[in-house]
Amino acid sequence: MTDAVTGEAIASAPLPTDRTLARRRNVAFQLVRFAALNLKMLRVIVRGHG
Repeated sequence: MTDAVTGEAIASAPLPTDRTLARRRNVAFQLVRFAALNLKMLRVIVRGHG
């Protein structure tokens, strides 16, 4: 992409809502998501080696 096209793409991108920003900043929410992702990966690994 050229700089002009990239700039237009960035300018037209939607901005996150206040709720989205709050979730991104919430450490407890991020820990829950991190744990859920790790459990999903663990399940895939166990199935692959079972």
